[in-house]
Amino acid sequence: MDSEPEKTFRPWVTWLIGGVWIATALGVWIATRIHPATTANLSVNTRKISFLTNASHILGPSNEEQLLVSGVSSLQIQFSNPQNVIVGGSPTHLNSLKAEGDSQAACTFYQVRSGGFEVRGSAVITFEVVDVSKARSFSLKSHGSMSDNLSSRPAEPGLRPGFECRGLRVNGGQKGEVEGSFSSTGGDSIYLATSPDARLDFSLAGQSDVTDTQIPVLNELRFSEIEPRTSEEKSVLLKPAPEVFFEKVKQKVTLDPADLLVITPKANFYLRQFTVADGVHVSLRGAVRQIRSGAGARGLTTLMPSAFDHLDNAARIYGAIPALVALVLGILERMGLLGKK
Repeated sequence: MDSEPEKTFRPWVTWLIGGVWIATALGVWIATRIHPATTANLSVNTRKISFLTNASHILGPSNEEQLLVSGVSSLQIQFSNPQNVIVGGSPTHLNSLKAEGDSQAACTFYQVRSGGFEVRGSAVITFEVVDVSKARSFSLKSHGSMSDNLSSRPAEPGLRPGFECRGLRVNGGQKGEVEGSFSSTGGDSIYLATSPDARLDFSLAGQSDVTDTQIPVLNELRFSEIEPRTSEEKSVLLKPAPEVFFEKVKQKVTLDPADLLVITPKANFYLRQFTVADGVHVSLRGAVRQIRSGAGARGLTTLMPSAFDHLDNAARIYGAIPALVALVLGILERMGLLGKK
């Protein structure tokens, strides 16, 4: 009886196995270094946030004990009752007032209610809390014209509604100072328009809150500021620690508030909600190209999940398909619908 021929291990099999291992390792290495755009949710408390937006409206209604506006281009007041107004040092009795200004003009309003500001075209908006201990005070800077319809509020003990302005031209006259009182019962109507570069300082009244939602963000967000003396970039993040959640891969990252944070949006990225308390609390959501963080400007590293993370997450879904197919086939076999061999 002839013996069976001895089976030999062919060299090409070795090369095939080695090639598969090398290709797999190379593919994994490349996938871990590719960071595709993805959807992110961010919760951040910051002292300052600046962004480009094409929102037509900024801020919701709020009550102010004091509102200081620097850069008043137009002011119109319709008093509910005739009021004493001092224009350029001369007192007069007016039913209404109309004045024009420029980037140097400023007005302070006491005991007013804001309906929120209309934004004329795209603008760079900056929200900032100068003193975190003063939870009801913040500033808004705008590189773009805005307007608002204010109304005066009734007088309260120690709080008298009124206004003070400088650098305004009343009824086409010379630039000068203007001051007056609002009706003690409230209800005066005030139209205010700002110059292309304006600053507004808010001191909220009582338990009044200020908030807004669904503000489109069109440019890179950098949670930092430049130290004037050293020209170094410093973080403006505050506690509680910022959090980033990547929805598609279900990854959550918690950051150190002392680190810098840079977000590069892709499309449909929104400041979903913000409120002012011990800082500016913001919730951000949308597609992002890149999110980086680090201890310094030269130490920024990506927080984005890699292509491998996306594949790993998808594998859980695809891995369920064979099990589902087997389950369906088992049910069909028991029902006798597959026929017999």
